[in-house]
Amino acid sequence: MHPRLYSSLIYFECCGRLSSFSAAARELCVTTGAVSQQIRKLEQQLGLVLFERASGGIALTDPGRELLAVTSESIMTIQSTIARLQSNSDAAVVRIRSTPSFAFKWLIPRLKAFSQTFPAIKVETFAEAALLNLQQADFDLAIDYRQDGAIDGYEVELLLKEQLLPVVSPDYPQGLGGIDTEWSSMTLLHDALPWAGAARDAEWRYWLDRSGLDTVVSDRGHYFNRSDMAIAAAEAGLGVAMARSSLVQQELAQGRLWAPFEAQPSGCSHYLLLPHKAGSKPAARKLQQWLLGVDSEAQISRD
Repeated sequence: MHPRLYSSLIYFECCGRLSSFSAAARELCVTTGAVSQQIRKLEQQLGLVLFERASGGIALTDPGRELLAVTSESIMTIQSTIARLQSNSDAAVVRIRSTPSFAFKWLIPRLKAFSQTFPAIKVETFAEAALLNLQQADFDLAIDYRQDGAIDGYEVELLLKEQLLPVVSPDYPQGLGGIDTEWSSMTLLHDALPWAGAARDAEWRYWLDRSGLDTVVSDRGHYFNRSDMAIAAAEAGLGVAMARSSLVQQELAQGRLWAPFEAQPSGCSHYLLLPHKAGSKPAARKLQQWLLGVDSEAQISRD
C-alpha cells in the first residue's frame, strides 16, 4: 500500500466513525480543511465517492460503508498488535509532557518510585514551554494546569487540586511585621503565563479578590514566564511571589520561604491528559493510573 493511501485511510476511518469532518479534525488535531483535502484525494485515488455531502453534514455511501468496515477492522487489528508488542516489550517508553515548573517541583521527584515499581517502563519527560501545547500532541501523557477538564480528543482526569498562597523569604526587608497593612510598598512577583489566555497578574488578582483585598492593585512588580522563577525570586528576597502550593512544599518545610497569609483554592487544577490515540498503550495507562494513586499491584493483576 502506498504510504499516502494509508494516511488517507486513517482520516477516512475517523470521518466515517464520527460522521463529521470537524469532529475528525479535532480528534486528529488538524484543521477541518486538511481532513476534507485528504478525503478528496482518497476518493480521487480510488475512483469512488465515499461520502454524500449535504448542508446538514456527511453520510457514507454504500462503497464508503463497505470500506469503513474493513478499514476499522484493520486499524483495530493493528492497534491490538501494537498493544501486545508493547506490553511484551522490556523497553516500553512513555512520553510525558508538563510545564517546566510542575515537572521540576512535583513530577520528577515522584518518578523514582514509579521506576522502582515498573522498571521495564522508560519515561521520557519533556518540559519545554511555560504553557502546554495541546495542538502538537506529541506525547502519550500530559499534565496541564487549566480551569476546566473537558478537552476533545483526550481522556481527562483530575490529578491535583491547587491552592494559591503568597510566599516570601524570611529575610524580606519588611521583616513581615505588619505586612498585611503594607500592600502598596510590597513588590509583587508573578508567573505571567499561569494558564492559556490568562492576564499576567491573574493569580495575584484571583487570590486578592478572594481574600477580601479587592482594592489592592495587582498589576505591578516583576513578571516571569515560569512559576519556579517567581518562587526563586521570592527566595532571593526580591519580593512576595504568588505560589501554587504544590510547587513550594520543600521550600516551606526547610524554612527557605514563609507563607504569611492564608491560602485560597485556585481557580485552576492540574489535569492528567491521555490522548485517545494513546489509550491502548499499556505503559501510558500504567503511568496514568499510578499517578492517579491506583494501587499498582492490583492494576498489574487486572492486566
